[in-house]
Amino acid sequence: MFCRKCGKEVPKDSKFCPACGELQEVVIEKPVVKTEEVPNNHLANVLCSISLGLYFGMPVLSFIMYVLVYGFSYSDTTSAVASFFGSIISIISSLSTIAAYVLMIIARVKCPKSTYAKVVMWIYIALFAMSLITLLVIIFACAGAVAACSNSY
Repeated sequence: MFCRKCGKEVPKDSKFCPACGELQEVVIEKPVVKTEEVPNNHLANVLCSISLGLYFGMPVLSFIMYVLVYGFSYSDTTSAVASFFGSIISIISSLSTIAAYVLMIIARVKCPKSTYAKVVMWIYIALFAMSLITLLVIIFACAGAVAACSNSY
């Protein structure tokens, strides 16, 4: 860089010109701002993928197992063994849903900036809200049916 007053070359780190003593314009360099390191999202990706597999895959597998145990037509002569397997399938399906929620929560806590974990969380929230709405509709429909039956007698 060169001095504004006399035009002589000034070393880069000098505040004054060595020839004329003129104060050089202080150039304020932007401080190097350390950007936050992007967390390793691999853990979140693995946890969320397993979570989605448990949430959506296990009910599908449960249905397939249910069809294999009971067949496509349900009869009154279903054996106790088939009923036992049906109960086990229901328990496994319920536990897999709970495990899916737990894995999603772990992913959100371990990697809070993971977009994949956020999307999975909002999917689960939306599905949970739809389940609650469905439950309320069923309750009101049953209450209406009971009220209609009691009025007819």
